[in-house]
Amino acid sequence: MDTSSEYTFPIFISSTDYNLKDLRAELARFLTELGYKPFLSSAEGFPDNSPNLEPWESCIPVLDKCFVMVLVIDGRYGAGLKWPNYSEYFSDKRIAPTHGEYIYAHRNKKRMLVFIRKALMPHYQSYRTVMERCSNNKEEAEKLLTPTLPDYVTFQTLDFINEVKTTKPIPWINEFEDITSVKREIQKKMLNELAELFLVKNKHFETVIESFNKVMDSLSLDKQKEVLQKINATKEITEAVGKLEEYKSQIEEVNTKLEEARATGNEDKEKYEKQIKVLRNKVAELEKETLSSSSSQFFIKDGHVKIGNPNYIDNGSLGISGSVFGAKGGVYNTSGLTGNFIVGSKKCDNCGKLEHDPLSSSISFFGSQFKTCPSCNRYLCNDCWPRNNSLGTITISTPGALAKMTDKCPKCVREGK
Repeated sequence: MDTSSEYTFPIFISSTDYNLKDLRAELARFLTELGYKPFLSSAEGFPDNSPNLEPWESCIPVLDKCFVMVLVIDGRYGAGLKWPNYSEYFSDKRIAPTHGEYIYAHRNKKRMLVFIRKALMPHYQSYRTVMERCSNNKEEAEKLLTPTLPDYVTFQTLDFINEVKTTKPIPWINEFEDITSVKREIQKKMLNELAELFLVKNKHFETVIESFNKVMDSLSLDKQKEVLQKINATKEITEAVGKLEEYKSQIEEVNTKLEEARATGNEDKEKYEKQIKVLRNKVAELEKETLSSSSSQFFIKDGHVKIGNPNYIDNGSLGISGSVFGAKGGVYNTSGLTGNFIVGSKKCDNCGKLEHDPLSSSISFFGSQFKTCPSCNRYLCNDCWPRNNSLGTITISTPGALAKMTDKCPKCVREGK
């Protein structure tokens, strides 16, 4: 089954090449299978269409377009090279490609996942001790430390590690032993990053929608229609507002006649009362239609246009599906990551129980045990449906049975709605 997404998520893999060829290839294959688009400077097809750049500099434009950089540091540092086209970053220094990519990513606040070979850490501790003894004189420290290092570890690598671990803001860093641990940590970290992103964006959307709804509540129906036209709302919601305006106008006219009939004792008052009831039912039906519509992010409630998913907004939270806020469902699925991301919570109007747990550490989906009453739009969990469950001579004893029989909440059944 093809699990690839129609959207690409570019990830730049940065490391020395000659001693990590197999690890880089396996990591690229793994990320591709998860639905990401990895970029390796050593891979065929790597974008190198900048003839004015040095070969190692051509990595920078590609890195600039990537969302995340995975930096893998092993024992070797690489050749120190000049970067004439990026002197604002490197001045006249000779910097290895991997080190240069790190500096560029850090300066441009790229998300970085840094992996340092665990076997290097004892040597790094020796580096810190020697540097302290030499009052941070690198030339002197290199002369003292290099003879004690194994062939696969260079002083420049340890100095690079120190820069990564001490330059603020310090990126996420993980020590690794093999490719398996790298793959596991990347998958877990990307899952957490995406979940965090949705939770933050969810909060931002909540603020925007709350502000929009407050403004709409303060406007007349004519002004609400103007606003809807300016933001290119759907034809259905614009027409619904027109109908609402018409029904409200008719209710006012009939209500005036009813008041006159009551004042004069005119027997037509019952006729006017029936007309008002019919018109109010039409308003209720109109609101119900917009609430259940899946083609629009707008709905009408209490005589005002609102935006979002009513099940979420009524309970102080939003549902987000895909890239559209307020979409039905509130669950976002994406290839390459395990699980579903819950970015909104529905609450029972009676007991306050959550249908979804948006902060669950496992970020999983809990099956819905909730129902919406078609008469009053109350949103109740199964535990609250059978409350006060006597209906005439019929006694409901099992959860959900009343809903199956009436599809209305117990309160509406008791009140005969």
